[in-house]
Amino acid sequence: MVYLILGAVAAVAVFAAVKYARGRRVRGMAAMAEAAGLRLEDFGPDPKLLEGTALPFFLDGRAGIGRLLLDLPREDGAKAWYFDYSCLLGSGQGQRRKQATLALFEFEKSAFPDFHLSAAGEPEELSGLDPAVMAELPGFPEGARLYGRDQAALKKYFNPEIAACFCAHPGWSAQGAGRWLVLYRGLDLASPSRYRDFMAEALGLAYNLA
Repeated sequence: MVYLILGAVAAVAVFAAVKYARGRRVRGMAAMAEAAGLRLEDFGPDPKLLEGTALPFFLDGRAGIGRLLLDLPREDGAKAWYFDYSCLLGSGQGQRRKQATLALFEFEKSAFPDFHLSAAGEPEELSGLDPAVMAELPGFPEGARLYGRDQAALKKYFNPEIAACFCAHPGWSAQGAGRWLVLYRGLDLASPSRYRDFMAEALGLAYNLA
């Protein structure tokens, strides 16, 4: 009985800590958005929009949800969404939660090959993408790994200039498919105090890639 009570107390403590951390993040993001003159939405983008991008980040997990959305108007041929995203990967005892702050872009006149560039080379569930031979793609940051559906298209797109963009922005990963591009810096949530820096760097990198 004592162990059951202690277990229940520990579970309540963990829940309270998670709820407090989430509330603090919401308050921090709300203050950041107000200072920047932006509208912060509790949830979004719509899951149907995310699935329609055909990007592995939104296809390879379950129970995906976007939160704390900044939905920016279209400008210079691009539409941008910034938000926290989480989903479940695996099953049973191997189940784990994947979360990150994402910068999603839709470019009217771009046609990205289907690709996933992992800055740290971390293994991830990927929808039908095969690893590229990095030795044939010089100029990428050390440890980066590239995956794609059409290896010839990857070699054509990822020229030394594109590779140099990722060297100039270390730690960033990307996925592309058609007119869609998603960028993120590690599987972490961007701090509200540095969120505007995150947005600015993501936007600059996106336009370089497009």
